[in-house]
Amino acid sequence: MKKIFIPITILVLVISNFHYYSKISLYDLYEKLDYSIVNNELYYQKENTKENYSSKIKYLDKDTVDNLDEIYSMFYTVLNNGYEIYSFKCTYNCIKDLEYIDKDKLSVINQLVSVKNSYKTIETSYDTDYKVTLKVINTYTKEEKEQINNEIDRLIIELKVNNYPSIEDKIKVFHDYVADHSKYDSVRAETGTSEYNSNKATGPLFEGMGICDGYTDALSFYLDKLGLENIKVTNNEHVWNAVKLNGIWYHIDLTWDDPIYTNGMQYTIHDYFMLTTNELINKNDDEHNFDESIYDFIK
Repeated sequence: MKKIFIPITILVLVISNFHYYSKISLYDLYEKLDYSIVNNELYYQKENTKENYSSKIKYLDKDTVDNLDEIYSMFYTVLNNGYEIYSFKCTYNCIKDLEYIDKDKLSVINQLVSVKNSYKTIETSYDTDYKVTLKVINTYTKEEKEQINNEIDRLIIELKVNNYPSIEDKIKVFHDYVADHSKYDSVRAETGTSEYNSNKATGPLFEGMGICDGYTDALSFYLDKLGLENIKVTNNEHVWNAVKLNGIWYHIDLTWDDPIYTNGMQYTIHDYFMLTTNELINKNDDEHNFDESIYDFIK
C-alpha cells in the first residue's frame, strides 16, 4: 500500500496517512476428485493461518515423501529449483495432506522461494499409487526473467554499484533508483486492473509504474543478483522485502519509501530502509504487521 504525506503550512507536518487498497483475492482454487490448481498471482497468504510450518521447510534430495513435513519441503524444493514439472512418490496415503497444503499453505511457501521461481499456478495430480505430479507455471516467463536480468546488469554498471564499499550502500543505490524512476500505480491499487504491469518487477523497471508487488519483486531480483538471502513478507494488505545480512534480517519497504504528497510529487525517503524486525514493529503503523508464527525466523 502506498503512503501519502499531507503537508500543512511551512512546517510540512504529517498528520495522516492514506493508503490505496488493492482488490486482493488470496487465490482461486479449482478442485476435482484427483486434480487441483492453485492460482497465486498476487502472492497473499490465507488469513488467520497460525501454524508454524515455515520452520518445517528444508531441501529434499530424494523423490519420495514420508509425512506432511516432507510434503512441505517437496513443494519448496520443486519451486525453488525452478522445476516446471516434477513427480514424486508418497510412501503413505497422502491425499488429505496434499489437499491441506493446496488450500492453505502454498502461497506462503511462495514468499520463501527465489522471486524468479515464484509461481502463478500449480497443477497437482496424483494416481492410485500416490505418485504425485506437479506442473508449475511461473509468475515470470523465461523472456521476462532474461529481460529483467539484463536490465539489472545494465543498472549495476550505470549506477556504479561495485564502487560502493558496503552491501547496504549497494542496496540503497538501487532502492533510490527505482523510487526515483517509477510512480505508484493508484489505478491498479484502486481498481485491480491497469494498462501497466505494475504488479510485477517489469512495471517499475521498464514502465515506470508499480504497486507494492512490483516494487518488492524488482528489489528481490536485485537482491538475488547480489547473492543475498531474501524473502517477501506479506499480510493481507501489503508486501515488502526482508534481506539477511551478517546473520540479521532487515526489512525494506520501497513502496513506503517512495511516498506520494498531496501536491502530486513523490520523494524518496529511507524511513523503511534496513529496519530490524524490532524497529519495524516499533513503527506501529498497522500495515507492517505479519504473522510471527510463519515468519518466526526473521525475528
